[in-house]
Amino acid sequence: MANKVVIDLHQAQQDFIDSNALYRGFVGGRGSGKSYIGALDLLLRAKPGRLYGVYAPSYPMMRDATLRSFAAAARRLNYLKDYLKGDSQAVLGNGAEIMFRSLDDPERARGPNISGAWIDEASLVPKSAFDIIIAALREGGEQGWLSATFTPKGKSHWTYDVFGLKRPDTELFRSKTSDNPFLPAGFSEKIAGQYTSEFAAQELGGEFVDIEGALAKREWFEVVDVAPAGCQWVRAWDFAATEKSSGGDDPDFTAGVKLGEHEGRFYIGHVIHERCGPGDVEALVRQTAIADGQGVPIVLEQEPGSSGKLFTQAMIRQLAGWDITAHLASGDKVTRAMPWLAQAQAGNVKVLRGAWVADLLDEIVAFPVGAHDDLVDAVSGGFAALLTAVTGPVEMTANPFYG
Repeated sequence: MANKVVIDLHQAQQDFIDSNALYRGFVGGRGSGKSYIGALDLLLRAKPGRLYGVYAPSYPMMRDATLRSFAAAARRLNYLKDYLKGDSQAVLGNGAEIMFRSLDDPERARGPNISGAWIDEASLVPKSAFDIIIAALREGGEQGWLSATFTPKGKSHWTYDVFGLKRPDTELFRSKTSDNPFLPAGFSEKIAGQYTSEFAAQELGGEFVDIEGALAKREWFEVVDVAPAGCQWVRAWDFAATEKSSGGDDPDFTAGVKLGEHEGRFYIGHVIHERCGPGDVEALVRQTAIADGQGVPIVLEQEPGSSGKLFTQAMIRQLAGWDITAHLASGDKVTRAMPWLAQAQAGNVKVLRGAWVADLLDEIVAFPVGAHDDLVDAVSGGFAALLTAVTGPVEMTANPFYG
């Protein structure tokens, strides 16, 4: 059992620290304090002269999140004696050593025997890394312990099998985003407004929810005959990447979605969904722009790399006279889709009747595990452009030491 501490901990965090289970999981929503409590737990359990491992899914995540949480907890306890940056190793005042390792290659978990391990964001690492690490928990001939902190990724993920099914020698503890008193007022509620209910249960409630392929429901999207007058429109394009569109039996599509906003409601007014070669894409975008008219701004998703930049620059030159912008998508596809899917769940996304409606809704309800997501990505790009035009850019920040 770790030393008893009471420093702004809620009950689940204190129970996690007090637990004697060999393998302990702390599952929490985004910003719930799970990384901080993982670091605090490690510091309190570290025995004099022993070696411990801290692991993260990648080096950037280690640097930007896990190490920051460790530093915050170590400063608070005044436990840190030295940090050897070149060796990715810390030494505590009692002589315990902490090594920090990235798990982008699970084989990097192999190494010396250790007395304890903490895997941060464990739901983003493969099961093979966990298997390798637990085999190293035998320093000095004694059985070591392992803790894992993470946001859940559904009941089909290995973290649920290990920590959620009450295996022998394991315990699971859970916290919600709203449990963290250090977050800005109303933070959890504001984020929840951008998520569907199932995604919010996972990302904010720390619950194991099988959301793959079930992010959206067909009945959320009312099919209507016309959009209201005064709708503010944008045409957003998602281009099939060359390496994906040129091979295989089911290549990606070029997708162009015309999306409108009026008094807080959104209308998918027209969809283009075609497979075409690079030479045909420029003609398709230009023809569509002429049909839409110069009053409809155009948003292009720029593929990463120099070729993507050159392509979008060429498109912008060809469409001189139109309001046209290119952007690099940031974040994963699910995160980008969440704001408009949340609006759809609230009944605020309508679809104009057309021959393309079935294909559109089929792709949306299969996302993110369906064969294609071109239309979803195009809607995400159009929604972001409309939202910025209506409300202006929104920036949210959180305490960097609470993961």
